Amino acid sequence: MESQFKHWVQLRWEKETRYYEARLHQDLWGEWVLTKIWGRRGTAIGQARNYPCVTLEEGFNRLAEVRKRRKQRGYQLVLGPPE
Repeated sequence: MESQFKHWVQLRWEKETRYYEARLHQDLWGEWVLTKIWGRRGTAIGQARNYPCVTLEEGFNRLAEVRKRRKQRGYQLVLGPPE
């Protein structure tokens, strides 16, 4: 159970009226999942999508791709470790 919380990562970016989140975590069966959440700031409306990862390393690689893409699109990191 300790490993379930040891590597849990949550990042959040914001840009003018939009937000984007990425969470790397384990599901109930111990499988790694990258969850992406996005929508309009200030509203409860948004979307989410889960991407299963075979290994923790794959999850971190996908998370790095998300970081790169958000930076390219002008989002500012507001939650999570700095790059």
